[in-house]
Amino acid sequence: MTTPPFSREFESSDDQVQSWPSPESEHLSEPGELIAAIPALMGFCPEDSVVALCLMDTTPKTLGPIMRHDYFPNIGSELAPAMHSALEQFVRVCATEGTVAVILVMIGDHPLGELFDIAAEFNDMLTGNGVELLDVLAVPVIARGRDWMSILAPDRYGRLPDPGSSSVAAAQVLGGRVIRASRSELVHSVRGQSSNHAAIGSMIDRGRAQIASLRCAAHCSNDPFAQVRREVEEVLTQVERMRRGMFPDPRECAHLALVLSDVRVRDTVMGLAATEYADAAEALWANLTHELPVPECSFPATLLGFFAYARGDGPLAGIALAYALEADPEYSLAGLLDNSLQAGLRPDGIRALAEVGLDLARDFDVSAMPEAR
Repeated sequence: MTTPPFSREFESSDDQVQSWPSPESEHLSEPGELIAAIPALMGFCPEDSVVALCLMDTTPKTLGPIMRHDYFPNIGSELAPAMHSALEQFVRVCATEGTVAVILVMIGDHPLGELFDIAAEFNDMLTGNGVELLDVLAVPVIARGRDWMSILAPDRYGRLPDPGSSSVAAAQVLGGRVIRASRSELVHSVRGQSSNHAAIGSMIDRGRAQIASLRCAAHCSNDPFAQVRREVEEVLTQVERMRRGMFPDPRECAHLALVLSDVRVRDTVMGLAATEYADAAEALWANLTHELPVPECSFPATLLGFFAYARGDGPLAGIALAYALEADPEYSLAGLLDNSLQAGLRPDGIRALAEVGLDLARDFDVSAMPEAR
């Protein structure tokens, strides 16, 4: 069983380096505006969390990776081991990214002395790596009108504006990103299960022999890639249908599960992440993750995780990959992607897999594969 190096309480979001032009950059220089932007930046509104915002210079105008971890209260007078590990993980990512400074935001109704302890520990860790702790902000909940304060400068405080009205939220919504009310809502969007599992599972079992026979016949023919090509084209047809708002029925879901069980098909359709069909393909993977039973749901859940990861949505990627590994702990691609995500590897570090998919489409002579955008 592949064991991720870090706990499931850790998540990061990185749409590459985000440079905020005026006037948004001026607004994000204000702590209240910065805190209010966190739900849009993360894709959900975190609760009882510590959030580290990596800065690529010493102002909030340029954001790098944004990391979140569950908050763990002190044990006696000492930081909880899980909290200490979370801070260490933040520092490792900061060092890898070449972060110049960090703003730490602590969310939840926690004792002030405990917040000071966390701030002091984090500052010591960052200083040892040449990174500045620019500010530590505390807020009980990210909601309009809630009071925030700086732990480092108690005379700096204020009230939050409406998170839903922030310039960042507007930009994310216009870009098609859904902002969930909570992490649990995001989890449900991935793991919500269908009532069709038993029926689809039976269809999968009945179809195994037939698809194995077709693959064997193609392998022994003059065109050994014929069946792979047909199966990739079947996936592309479903992606095009999804683009028009047409969801696969249970029979089609079962067939897609069998098709995606071939790693050559799976690796090829990963190329869609680099095309204009990326959104439709991701919607198909999300639908199949709901519809397919264990362990077959690990195939689309891994693809969902990859597509989310490639576009910088670390929270969604982490939840999808965790589900894939829960369904099939030995699914190697899910383990590889999950380890990369937990280690803080940037999205551009895994986007090359999409290019490999497009290369495979050419090798298999899949003429219907769209070009890279």
